[in-house]
Amino acid sequence: MGRPAALSRERIIDGAAALVGEHGAEALSARRLGETLGCDPSALYRHFSDMGELQREVGDHFLAAVRTDARGGESWETAVRRVCVELRTVQLRQPRLAALVRAAPTRLTNELRITEALLRELARAGFTPAAAAAAYHSLIELTVGSAAIDAELAAEPAGMRRRTYAAWRRHYAALDPAEFPHAVAIADHLYEGTADDRFRTALDALLAGLRATA
Repeated sequence: MGRPAALSRERIIDGAAALVGEHGAEALSARRLGETLGCDPSALYRHFSDMGELQREVGDHFLAAVRTDARGGESWETAVRRVCVELRTVQLRQPRLAALVRAAPTRLTNELRITEALLRELARAGFTPAAAAAAYHSLIELTVGSAAIDAELAAEPAGMRRRTYAAWRRHYAALDPAEFPHAVAIADHLYEGTADDRFRTALDALLAGLRATA
């Protein structure tokens, strides 16, 4: 029987990411991760000051899939839109890991790279520092919030999502028109298309508003 692989920051992060990806963020504890890695839980603290630091590292790790490179010929709006769409896509692809970055920025390599890319494009658009910060927060809150809202249904097959949206529309259509006249009037148009479509519509509307103030 071979000896277990030496413990390292990289091995701990990979093990923690696998644990969260399979069981959710609530499963990430020193005891359970120690069992997964075949080590004493106290050994983890030779590499991380506490579990909070490890959670930030795991959350930042999956953000590496978001591409933020500047591309020649892209307008600032196109670049911002691309980064936001990719950020949302990555979070929907791994919603359990995404839960680790919803409450606060990791302030580590990949989150900082995404932040810098968005601020770079906003600076290129001519925003003042204060306006760029406000625009950045609006973009992140829309993107991360949208991913959090859509995560559960996004994991279902497309047919199931369509049936769910249709059921919601029927519910609004069946409301008392005397009490909810506006909801009933537009019920057939609520939750049309896909969640991706609705996010892009919201993002384009936000970018149009930002363009007007740049």
